[in-house]
Amino acid sequence: MTRTYISMAKTGGQGKTLVAQMLVLQHEQKGAPVKLAAADSDTLNQRSKFGRLFAGVKELGIGEQLTNIKTSTDPNLAIKYWDEFGRTLLEGGYVVDVGANVAADLFAWAEARNAGALLRRRNSNPIDLIVTTKAEAQAIEDARALIQYSFDKNEWLPFGRRFVVLNEVAGGFGPYENDQSFRRLKSFQSQGVGLITIKRCESDIWKLLEKEFISVRDALKMTDADLEKRYGIDVWTGHSGLTDLRAWAQETLTAFEKAGLFPTTDRADAEAASAE
Repeated sequence: MTRTYISMAKTGGQGKTLVAQMLVLQHEQKGAPVKLAAADSDTLNQRSKFGRLFAGVKELGIGEQLTNIKTSTDPNLAIKYWDEFGRTLLEGGYVVDVGANVAADLFAWAEARNAGALLRRRNSNPIDLIVTTKAEAQAIEDARALIQYSFDKNEWLPFGRRFVVLNEVAGGFGPYENDQSFRRLKSFQSQGVGLITIKRCESDIWKLLEKEFISVRDALKMTDADLEKRYGIDVWTGHSGLTDLRAWAQETLTAFEKAGLFPTTDRADAEAASAE
């Protein structure tokens, strides 16, 4: 039985979707089956960013129905709407990319439905939480608050493991070593929270991936000739870009592995969560 991975951030632009897609790449490299889902309400009647990067993403929280729910005076409508998220957890084996604007809704749903009791009773797949933050004061505090909130709400949404990804896309975290929020964030390590640092990817083709919604997984399957033919990328730029992307991806997944974030079928963490 495989785990479920929830990639989350309190605010947008932290790199949570990047972390989710790296988990997809990791599963593929290890030959581990995984299903994909996105809980995001940013775009009316369209796919989530995760859904544009990969085919077959189960979309949660997209479309006109959610917009109507948010303007309704009936609070039960929102609870029922997120029951599909609950069914996803019960089914298990997913990487779920959670939009920043719906994280609070999912915790509220879990508490209203007493989701933890059912998940434990059904002996559901272990659930991991991965929170991502950039090196910015408010983002760091938001990540700290979200991890703390996950502990506070563990009765209703039980996590087997928790990880914090320090995304250096906007710079390193050195300037924040004495920052109170950063010190409190790192102190969660004493409660078993894994800390992972990922560097900024300097590949020449990174902007192309973002513009064309090409996942790292799919980009690594291309050749410099593919990039030249499909996107007009100079062959040397493509060659160098793929080399740098491959090295960065390997370094990132190695950091995941060292922190214990990789596909596993053991149930120890589920049993530990059930005992809490």
